[in-house]
Amino acid sequence: MHSVLKKTENQATDHAVHSSAIEGCLEVLTQASRCLDMLDDEDYKASVKPYVTSSIGEHFRHWLDVFQAIYQADMVIDYNKRRRGHAVETSRLIAQSEIAELTDWLMSLSEKELKKTVNLVTEVALSHTQTCFMSSTLEREITFAALHANHHFAMVKVTANLMNKPIEADFGIAPATASFLRGQ
Repeated sequence: MHSVLKKTENQATDHAVHSSAIEGCLEVLTQASRCLDMLDDEDYKASVKPYVTSSIGEHFRHWLDVFQAIYQADMVIDYNKRRRGHAVETSRLIAQSEIAELTDWLMSLSEKELKKTVNLVTEVALSHTQTCFMSSTLEREITFAALHANHHFAMVKVTANLMNKPIEADFGIAPATASFLRGQ
């Protein structure tokens, strides 16, 4: 089983191909794809309430929504756009297709495009609707999307473990935690 906690020869040579931000995103998308390969359709749709309220598919839909908000943005990245109830929540095939499309897009981005200023909108309060508009860079936002996906991977791993489904040991581990563990 592949582990991101141990550096391989391929990882060492791949560093020159893409920026660090792209490389991190591609690693996340690869982990997601491998996770989907380890599950069947019923596992993907199953709920393990009361321990975890969302299915694996719902977690996948959510983190894919964050990437999709960036990928599909015209003038403003709108993180409030959600596809609740979308077929990606129940179809591993659709999730795999979106992962492949995002991978192709990320691999096509230039260093200049990554440094481009982008604008975004997101809600920031629970008690009432309060929206913030701000500026960032494309590089920062794809990095955020990858880290956000990793957070959801941790929840997916809990769900899979509760269903007695094998998931890679390092799935859902944050990059800084992986670096810490490699140093032990």
